[in-house]
This record gives sequence, C-alpha cells and structure tokens, in this order.
Amino acid sequence: MKKKTLSQRAWEWIKEQPDFGSAELAAHMDVSLKSAQMVIAHLQDLKAIETTSQGVKPVVYQAVPGANPHLPGKNTTAVRPKSQRQRIWQAARFLGEFTIADIQATAECSRNSIERYLCDLVRFEYVVIKRGLNRKASMKERTGRPVRYRLSKNTGHKYPIVRDNGLYDQNLKVLVPKPVRISKQQKELNHAMA
Repeated sequence: MKKKTLSQRAWEWIKEQPDFGSAELAAHMDVSLKSAQMVIAHLQDLKAIETTSQGVKPVVYQAVPGANPHLPGKNTTAVRPKSQRQRIWQAARFLGEFTIADIQATAECSRNSIERYLCDLVRFEYVVIKRGLNRKASMKERTGRPVRYRLSKNTGHKYPIVRDNGLYDQNLKVLVPKPVRISKQQKELNHAMA
C-alpha cells in the first residue's frame, strides 16, 4: 500500500471536522505549525477549504461542502536530481584528466565539495595526482599551474560512497578498506629499497 502524503492525510482529517485551526491540524498531524499552514494554503489554493472567521485570532477554517481536491501521491518513478558527488564522479569519468576548475565547470558544484570528494578518491586510489604543486618552488613559479588529476579506476556510472570503514563502490558492490597509513620512516625505507 502506498504511503499517503501529508496533504492527503490532512484532507481526510479536515473532512471530518466541523471547523479547525492551524494549531489543531499541526497537533493532529504531528507536524510543525509551518507545515500545517503550508497544507492549509495548498488546500485553499485548490478551493477545498475556506476561512470562517477572518478577524479573529486564531483563524478558523472549514472544508468546502462537496469539495474533492486533486491530491496526487508521491511519484516514485520520477527522476531524482543527481547528487553533487554523482555529478563530480560523472564529470571525472567524462574528462578522464582534469583540474578542480574543469570539474567545477562541468559538474556545477562548489570548489569545496569537489576538493573534499577528490581528496577521498585520491586516498582510495580511484584518482591520482598527475601533476601536483611544487611546494619547493616560489609562489611566483606556482602561479598558473593548477593541480592536475587523472581518474585511475573507472568502475562504472555510480559514484563511490565514502564511509567510516572504507569506500563503498556501488558498481562493483564491494567495500574498499581504508588504506593503511605508512610512517615517514617506512616511506623512506621503501624508496631506498626500490
């Protein structure tokens, strides 16, 4: 059975009442007063309820006799808007090699959101830094050379989800465990042995 919308449930209750106020509706529906007022305004637009006392506070409403407003249910087949991370992932897949500005222009997301997600993807090795900033170079030499990234694991159209215990790849349906942090001494030892 489909779950009824707030407007549908409110209308069922309103039809049975001789009159009501927005506070009564809010209390019966267990919603905020603002939500109840929005439902009332919607039903007024549909000419299903009318005001019975305007000069008095609180305002009292009643159902219009014979009214049958069209209150459609939730559309479960409607296309949902893509999340920011989905748009970032799609842009990275499309571009292959990119800068943050490229993703920002393609995905239409904030720079901060892109940086956070790319940081996670780099940590789990789904994205690699192709050309990083030369931190030893002067600020003058660094200007105009943004960090370039490359997508290294293109597993499919669904974006990887970062979780507390790792990265869940929706396409492969696997949880990639958190990478083990290597100490600076171990890194130097690994480089010396290579």
